Amino acid sequence: MLEFEILARGRYRPQDLHISYQPDQFLRFTPELQEWMERFWQEKLRGARQQNSLLFDSPLYRLISVQQDSEQTLTSVKSRGAGFSLPGREVSPQNFFLSFSAAARGERGEGGDYHAPSMLAPHPGRRAGRPPAPPAWRKQGDSPLLNLPPMGQALHLTLGQTSYKEYVVTRSQEFASGRTRAELGNPLSVCSVVETADGHILLDKRQGVDLYVGRYHVIGGFFERDVDINATTQQPDPFAAMRREIREETGIGTDDISEQFCLGLVYDVFTPHPELCFLTRLRISLEEVRRRKPEDGEIKTLHTCPGEPTSLAQFILQHHGNISATGEPNLLLYGQLCYGDDWFDAITSSISNLPSRK
Repeated sequence: MLEFEILARGRYRPQDLHISYQPDQFLRFTPELQEWMERFWQEKLRGARQQNSLLFDSPLYRLISVQQDSEQTLTSVKSRGAGFSLPGREVSPQNFFLSFSAAARGERGEGGDYHAPSMLAPHPGRRAGRPPAPPAWRKQGDSPLLNLPPMGQALHLTLGQTSYKEYVVTRSQEFASGRTRAELGNPLSVCSVVETADGHILLDKRQGVDLYVGRYHVIGGFFERDVDINATTQQPDPFAAMRREIREETGIGTDDISEQFCLGLVYDVFTPHPELCFLTRLRISLEEVRRRKPEDGEIKTLHTCPGEPTSLAQFILQHHGNISATGEPNLLLYGQLCYGDDWFDAITSSISNLPSRK
């Protein structure tokens, strides 16, 4: 079972994300509903304090609509409460699940690192005095990304206003029951597969947070209004939001990043909100990453998985249901770009037949 929908996918540079911010676009509520929402929020705050979990309000961007080039126009959330669609077909995970494969069980190493059985031995070249070795699956001369669609196709996002408080209330069963997706907060967030120079993917196991406690997640957070703004254009900048989240959660700075792409847009259907997925490749090794000092204490232990097709497939299959609803498609989109459509189709088909919500 899947907890997400993939709404758009590609390889988008900063200039390929076209954002129109319309601050007059926000949800409007009756006074009676506003009073109920405030009571609900205060109850959530009390519960968070009792559980010693992080919960606070913050101004966020709300996704209003999304369109993709090449005559693949995605209709707006506003016009289709049931979801986004492509002309002539619904955008649903089932559209992408074409084949099935199983993978062997992996093992967990020390320090939270995940290893496939064949990856337990140290990689050649990871000895002192040598630069980080490239991932084992890459042949000499390979591009870092093996199966990339052409760049230049644009993704157009129309954004309005919302807040974390509004998100918490509108995603609740009490509010969401009987309402369309268009009537919910729909705050836009960002997440990224972060790949070190020696081929490790950084993972968090969420603790002390509002959602998906105990699950694996890639690096990510919400796209904050009045914070994540391009200094030159003064427009909302999801790439800046992604770099901020990486810096805050890991201590990795902009100079440590060799390249960064947006891989697409997904939707968490259980705690409903859209999320932009990224790939961030680093100039530094995992050892150097572990020496960085995060700006906040959100990540208690930094986990890793080898950025290698068999290991990543085994990780997803073994931990499906224990990976966040947006982190999992981010890993899948990374795998599709790096390992190909057959890999993507096999793994997504496999997990669609597995239970979720462990």
